[in-house]
Order: sequence, then C-alpha cells, then structure tokens
Amino acid sequence: MTDSLPFISVIIPTYRDWNRLTICLKALKKQDYPQASFEIIVVNNEPADKMPDGYWKPDNCIIIDESKPGSYSARNAALRLAKGEIYAFTDSDCIPDAAWLSNAVKFFIQNTDITRIAGNIKLFYKKEKLTAAELYEKVYAFKQKISAADGVSVTGNMFAQKSVFNLIGSFNENLLSGGDFEWSKRAEAAGSKIRFVENVVILHPARHQMAELYKKEIRRAGWIGNNRKAAIKRLFKYSIPPVKTLFHGEDMNLAEKVRVFFIRYNLNFIRSIEEIKISFGKKPNRE
Repeated sequence: MTDSLPFISVIIPTYRDWNRLTICLKALKKQDYPQASFEIIVVNNEPADKMPDGYWKPDNCIIIDESKPGSYSARNAALRLAKGEIYAFTDSDCIPDAAWLSNAVKFFIQNTDITRIAGNIKLFYKKEKLTAAELYEKVYAFKQKISAADGVSVTGNMFAQKSVFNLIGSFNENLLSGGDFEWSKRAEAAGSKIRFVENVVILHPARHQMAELYKKEIRRAGWIGNNRKAAIKRLFKYSIPPVKTLFHGEDMNLAEKVRVFFIRYNLNFIRSIEEIKISFGKKPNRE
C-alpha cells in the first residue's frame, strides 16, 4: 500500500526554537500517513545555536544547518536534498493535525489539475480571555482562504508538487520576508493552480504580546529592498485610518473592534516607517 503513495518531503526552517520544534516533530510522528512515505528535513538557520544534546527526532527526520540568514535560504537548502514528489511546508512553531499529510494527498489525487494547496491555519490561544495582540491576530492572521483566491499561500501550511519547483525554481533567498508571496505569484504566472483546503490543518499559536506583533511588522518590512518609490507610496497609503477594520471581527464587541482598529493603524505606521528606513539603506531585521 505504501508503495503506491506519493513520497512527501516535509520542510521546516527553525531559528532558535528547539522547544516548539519538538512539539511540531511529535505531531508529525503521529501522522496517519505512513512514516515510511515521508521524510522531514529541518533546517537550523542559526548554526551557532547547536541542537541540544540528546535532542529527540523521528527516525525519518534529518536536521541540517544553513548559515545564510533567512527562512527562504533555509527552505532552499532543504529543497536541494528533498526526495519527495510533493513538498509540504510548515514552521517550527506549528502543530500539524494527525491527518495533515493524508488529507493533502487525497485532495491532490482527487483534483489532478491542482498543483498547490493553501492549508487551513487555525489559531490557538493561551487563555480564554484574549489579549489585545490575540484579538488582532484573530481578525488578521493567516487568512489562507482569501490568500488562495489571490493565488498565494504562506509557507506555514503550503503544499506544492515538485513539478512546480522544477518549472519556476526555488524561493528568492534574498528576501527575509514575503518570499512565499513572491514564489506563489511566480507559480501562478506559470499556470500552477492553488486551492484552499479546509481539512489540511495546522495549529498555530496566536501572538500573545504586542511586542511580538511589532517584531513581525518590522521583519515584514524587509521585502521593500531599495524601492524608495514604493516605500513612500505605502507611507501615504497607510497614513489613512483603516476604517474597514471596524467592520471585521463579527463576534467582537464595539470596544474590541475599536481596540483592533488602533492596533492596525499603529502597526501600519510602524511597518511603513521601517520600509522607508530600509529603502534608504537600513539592513532588514530578520527576527
């Protein structure tokens, strides 16, 4: 039976995150897809942060180092070793559902014209009462169904046939952020179809503190490079209050919606200022 199943390469970049990676690997060990039918390639993107002594990993997992900064450099290092017909991408802070791989394979088998999957990313929270950062994440984080309609997926939960990478190449490893969007758009332009698949599930922790959101926006600004014209244009765009935010979060009360509105406005401004700085030569922040 396993001989007839496609072999999958699961690719996971990690950066100073051994504890959460362990949880991810344990979830992969519990997959209902045969262990012999997939490999796990973990790429440590901070070789100075050595794997802890006695670190546990499944038998079908290897851990390699990649010194060039950036998760897309790490993913490309894994792609050079990958043996799969299908590539499954996730991150070290994610927890795959037990049927994550099998449901993706079933979808590909039943939909032979589709060569990419944007999987479902479900947030989980530390407590029932959400922090301000968690409220924001609830509204804005990982809207994969919307992303797939635009031809893209984040690499926190993305599947792609090997043939797509053979056709268009690997990720742009000069990008510290936005490389999944850039690659997805190249794939779309080459005719690769993507669909959001509800039951291809990854669990992801919502960012708990505002500092985490600030770090994320500063990191995401790195895509701008030296494009000053775009940076200035976006600064003017995001100086306009995001009024549409007040119509999101259907299950939130008015106070929560107003809170998310001001967070969104503030984060837009922080990211825009960082994009201006980077376009004038500041080194992008990878953390």
